[in-house]
Parts: sequence; C-alpha cells; structure tokens
Amino acid sequence: MKNLKLIFLGLGCMAALSLTSCLKDSDDNEGLTPAQISQCFNAVRGEYTGKMIYPSSDTKYGSTDTINVSWSVGADTMLVIRPFPAIVIAQQISDAEMKESLMKEDILSELKCYIGFFKLEEEADFLLAPIKMDFPIFYKGGTHTLSVYFWSNSYSWGFKNLSTGVMGGQLVLSYAILDGDETKNYLNSTSSYASIPIIFSTTFEKQ
Repeated sequence: MKNLKLIFLGLGCMAALSLTSCLKDSDDNEGLTPAQISQCFNAVRGEYTGKMIYPSSDTKYGSTDTINVSWSVGADTMLVIRPFPAIVIAQQISDAEMKESLMKEDILSELKCYIGFFKLEEEADFLLAPIKMDFPIFYKGGTHTLSVYFWSNSYSWGFKNLSTGVMGGQLVLSYAILDGDETKNYLNSTSSYASIPIIFSTTFEKQ
C-alpha cells in the first residue's frame, strides 16, 4: 500500500526536529486548529489489531520479521501498544545472555506514547513521544531492570487514512540501559540501521 511504502522510504531520511516545531510545521506554518486536532483525535480513537515489522538479528543483513500486536488510542490521547512484544527488543540486544533472558521471560509490558497531531488531509498524521519501558530480567545471577528508550520528535510517528481506515506508524529505538547506568547502551551497534525502526500497521480495525 502507498502509505506503508512511504513509511519504509522514510526510515533513513527523517530529520530530528522538536515536537513543538513539528506540530507547527504546516503549509501555513501555524499548525492545526483546535477543531482540526479534535477531528484527528476522533478519527484515530479506538482499538486496533495489526502487525509489527522489525529487523531480525537472527537472519541475514537487512531481513525483517513480523509479530501480531494490538494497540489503542483512548480518552487520555495516548497510543498504547499492549502487550509490547519483548522479542522485538531482544532481537536488537548485543549481549547474548541478556537477549536470552528477554526471550525466555514471559514479560507483559506496554508501550505508551504521547500523540501530537500535525497534519489533516487524506490522513490524520501525528508524532509519537514514546515513554520509557522497563523490563525486569534475570541477568548474571540476579534480577535487574532493562530500561528501553525510543526516539521522539520526527523519528517516531504515525498516521490513519481517513477513507480506508488503515493505521500505521514507525517507532525508533534509541538505547537500552541496565539499572539506570547510562554509560553502556546494550542495543546492537552493528544493526543495519543507525537507529532501529519498527513498523506497526493494521490488518483490520476492531469494531
């Protein structure tokens, strides 16, 4: 589909802009009106089921894998992926023991993202500001917390086509730290991407 092709084409060419400036960056440089923002929110509000497409470190360079996911946009104007599949994170972890722990644990986590609408035409387009995720893991003989962060600004974003109902978006991992130690990033630095994009897209919308 055209929209999903546009997402893939945008994986390596998005500039890092502030959320505020992006929300104001429209043809007239004034952003959406309150009425337009309300229209966007009403259009995307609801529950969805689809696919998450992510780079797989277990296959050859540039390969991807998919997993079923569900997400919702509720009255709090947040997009929530629940549960967020730990395998998507595990595939990008450089430490073998840590990766194995993430794969083995039955981790029920969720990713919450703030939404900022910035365009309304054939689609309602929005930026995403994902909130940090904490994964409890057993690592090197003890229990630890792996904190995972995503890029915000124009790196993580989404859309909903107002005529077809198709919704999708992109999330980009930035770093993963253990027990709050910011000196080491456990994301795989040899990834085929400078930063790691994840695509989510609907196959159908729940009624």
